[in-house]
Amino acid sequence: MVKLIQCFRNLKYRGKKYGEYTIEEIAGEGRYGMCFHAKNDLQKNVVLKRFKPSIFARNSTNNVHEAVILSKLRDSRIPELLGVINEKSFYAFVLELKPGTTLKDMIFIHNHKFSDEEIYAIGIKLIQIIMYLHENGIVHRDIRIPNVLIDQEDVYLIDFGLARFEDGNSYRYDMDYSYLGDLLLYLIYSSFQKKDKNRQPWHEELSLKKDQKQFLMRLLGLDVIYTSLTEIEADFINAFDITRG
Repeated sequence: MVKLIQCFRNLKYRGKKYGEYTIEEIAGEGRYGMCFHAKNDLQKNVVLKRFKPSIFARNSTNNVHEAVILSKLRDSRIPELLGVINEKSFYAFVLELKPGTTLKDMIFIHNHKFSDEEIYAIGIKLIQIIMYLHENGIVHRDIRIPNVLIDQEDVYLIDFGLARFEDGNSYRYDMDYSYLGDLLLYLIYSSFQKKDKNRQPWHEELSLKKDQKQFLMRLLGLDVIYTSLTEIEADFINAFDITRG
């Protein structure tokens, strides 16, 4: 039934043209609007991030934040802002389409079980992306499994709708640390087999080494909070790089 509904919704938008871009299908939907896969007149694939008119009217400042931040960033691991469409009832960002599958789909649709090697490879690359953002004064604030794409050896971070410039108060770098910790737990749990029905906290039921447990607890704010990504990177390598064991 869900697939049937999705099919009908795709038919509603497929073929519609805005500016030089023709919609092919719905890529996703959230409270702020919808994302579409589209092509321009030269058959280049892009993503159109369309904002609901009501949301755009109330949150135009937030939309400006995202546009300014994406315009500042120049990194192959982050989608480039290619332009803006501003037509009647259709306001959208034109974004570079990055290849790959989200961690969310890998876990919950493809039932992928992440190995220790994969967890380390993804984790270290994400830390490096976060370092790049923080070096540019940006806090992502939404580093979750739906917003990380995996394409073989490549890792991409998408959706900068909640990203802000760090101000030391409402928007702090350490906000990204807890998101990273939560994401790593999803990867670890993907291969976890529960032996009983009793509910236990993650730090009790997962078979983690002492330094892995302490690392995650610090990321999640359950122990002494990290104050720098350099320390996070060093501790992650020590705890999760199996070639060191």
